[in-house]
Amino acid sequence: MKYLFQIWCIFSVAALTGCIHELPVPPSSVKPRAVVYSELVAGKKAEMRVGKSKPVGPDINNDFAPVTNAVAQLLSADSQLLEQLHYVKDTSSNMAFYRGNTRIDANKSYIVQVKVPDTKDVVAKTSIPPPIKVELLDTLRTTLNGRSVLRFHFNVQAPPANGRQFIVMEALKQLIQLDTIFIYRNTRYRVRDKRALYEQVKNEPGLVSFKDTLYLNSYLRIPVYTQDENADNNQVGGLNENYNSILFTQRVKALDTRLYLNATALTATTPGGEIPIGRVLVNVKSVTPEYYDFLLTYEKVRRNPGLNSLIQAIQIRSNAYGGLGVIGGCNQVAYYLYYDQL
Repeated sequence: MKYLFQIWCIFSVAALTGCIHELPVPPSSVKPRAVVYSELVAGKKAEMRVGKSKPVGPDINNDFAPVTNAVAQLLSADSQLLEQLHYVKDTSSNMAFYRGNTRIDANKSYIVQVKVPDTKDVVAKTSIPPPIKVELLDTLRTTLNGRSVLRFHFNVQAPPANGRQFIVMEALKQLIQLDTIFIYRNTRYRVRDKRALYEQVKNEPGLVSFKDTLYLNSYLRIPVYTQDENADNNQVGGLNENYNSILFTQRVKALDTRLYLNATALTATTPGGEIPIGRVLVNVKSVTPEYYDFLLTYEKVRRNPGLNSLIQAIQIRSNAYGGLGVIGGCNQVAYYLYYDQL
């Protein structure tokens, strides 16, 4: 997913240039490491991204090299193989995409094991949180600090006694692909795959055709805001900044809060514009502690990438032993909004 791969630049080491002198970066002898990102969502099929790091050097970009020949496996908590995920061609990021058929269950633990040629194996374990109870109280078009926004008023039920919930709220634009399906001689075709055949038979009596909308595995993040002083974002950059996610550590009582979406990103601009056609997703998630730490730390890194010599660089946290990345467990409630004419 495209929006996730802004994250990976913080795992890469950037070359630093001083204010006065240009310092060449010497060749690095550090061996490449496997990079794995996986958000295991209750009720959804297992997915992950796999890449390989690059040594720092002159004229080398920070993009990870995609790995299409990895062995990506999903195991149960007792290390029994559930399935080997298969590679799926996808161009929405610079990391290879792998998908399985196993649907993730809440309240279970899983192990992810990835073998990338010429690197150490990556192993990570995560647990899937129980379902969360979310009530959407209202939505409202309004303004916030002079910006046009869409406001969501949420109430998230309190966790069990003596428990904690790590809540993440986000908004995404999921890209779509419009196409036409036609049925010819009892066989179903897509026009984009069989354009010549379609042109040949489209006027024949009895030909069945209809529009189809394909939701892509490609997302753009919509900036979100909060005015809630209890949000952990308040310790990162304050309440007047935009964020990728709004984050709460929830204890004891219900969470009553308002999430604000930048309204200019909801509707597609003209063809070729910055905002593509798609649908809007608003997710309220309960995630594992290590995944929460990763997302909160990323918000800090966005504001302080460590390139200022007067500020200490922030260490990103990882639970991917043997490599880089994070494997997080998630249970979510999703809201779908349609502003574009599909």
